[in-house]
Amino acid sequence: MNQKKLIKKSAVFLDRDGTINYDFGYVHTFEKFKLRPNVLKGLKYLTKKKYLIFIVTNQAGIAKGIFKMEQLKKLHKKILIYFKKKNVKIHQIEFCPYHPEGIVKLYKKKSQFRKPGNLMLKKILNKWNIDLNKSFMIGDKNSDKLAAKKTKIYFEFVKKNFYTQVKKIEKKFL
Repeated sequence: MNQKKLIKKSAVFLDRDGTINYDFGYVHTFEKFKLRPNVLKGLKYLTKKKYLIFIVTNQAGIAKGIFKMEQLKKLHKKILIYFKKKNVKIHQIEFCPYHPEGIVKLYKKKSQFRKPGNLMLKKILNKWNIDLNKSFMIGDKNSDKLAAKKTKIYFEFVKKNFYTQVKKIEKKFL
C-alpha cells in the first residue's frame, strides 16, 4: 500500500458567509464576496503549515429562489481561482442548496447536508485522509458548532482577528 495514503492530514473546516467573508445576506456574486480582515493572512498561514482547507456552507438562497445553482458554482470557481492566485489552496468547497422552507421544489426539503447536519463534513472525510484529532472548524453560527460536534471536530466561533485565532488553535494541536 502507498505509504503516503497512510499519513493522516490536519484539516480546517470553514463556514463561508460570516466566517471568511462578510455576510451581506445571500452572497452569490464575486463582487459581493468581501474577505473579513486577516482571513487571507490566516489562510496563507494554514497553507504554509500544510493544512487541508475546506469550506462548508449552507446556501439556502438556491432553495429560496434568490439565486441559481449556476451562479453559486460560478462564484465558488472564482473564489478558488482568487485564492490560488494568492497562494492559498482550498481543497474542496461543499455546499448545501436545501432548505425546508424553499420555494424551488427541487431544493425544498430537510437534509442532513444542511448544517447543523454533518453530511457535508462526512462527505469530505470519506474522500480525504484526515486526522480529526489535529483538525478544527471555525464558524459563526450555532449550526456550525453543532455540525462540528456531531463530527467530533474541535470548534470555535470566528473571532475578530482570523489570523491570530488560527495560530492559537494550531498551537493547541502541537
